[in-house]
Amino acid sequence: MGMDPARELPDLMRSLPIDRHRGLPIPAVTARHPDGQPDFSTVDGREALRLASEGRCGICGNPLDSQIAFLGGPGAVAARAYHDPPMHESCAEASTILCPHLSRRDMRRVTDRRSTGVLPTNSAEKKLDRWVMWICRGFAAYVIDGMPLFRPEPYLRLRTFTYTDGGHLHETPDISPHP
Repeated sequence: MGMDPARELPDLMRSLPIDRHRGLPIPAVTARHPDGQPDFSTVDGREALRLASEGRCGICGNPLDSQIAFLGGPGAVAARAYHDPPMHESCAEASTILCPHLSRRDMRRVTDRRSTGVLPTNSAEKKLDRWVMWICRGFAAYVIDGMPLFRPEPYLRLRTFTYTDGGHLHETPDISPHP
C-alpha cells in the first residue's frame, strides 16, 4: 500500500509498528497470532483493559489527555457502553480514515480464525451506517461475559461520521447521533 507513516499519521501514532502486508499502523490493542502477525479483526481484551487502567490510548498506547474519545455506532451511544477502548481524539479520527473496516462501507470485518487466547470484538453482522465519536473526560471499565466494556462519562461533544454515496466515511456534524 506504500503509505508514508511520517506524512499521514497523527504525531501520537508515528511510533506504532507498520504491518508489512497492508502498510497500516498496528493499534496497541490489536490481537497477535502466535507467530507475531497482527489480527486486525480482533481486539486483545486483556491489553485493552491494561492500557485503559493505566490511562493509555488503545490505539497509540500513549497516555490519554484530559479529553478521551470512544468510537462506536448509535447503539453504543444509546447504551453509553463501548467494547473498543478509550483513545485520543486524533487517534480515533485517524482510525476513521486508516481502518478499512471503518473507512469503507463495502469493507466487512473478516474474523481471522488463527486467533487464540484473545477476546473477539463485538461486531454486528450488518454494517453500521454511521459511527459516533463520544468525547468525554473519563470512563469506567468492566468485564462482562469475558469482554471488556467501557462506560464513558457524559459527553462534552459528539462527532458523527457517515458514508458518502461513494462509500467512504466522512464527518457529518449535522446528523443526530442517536438511533
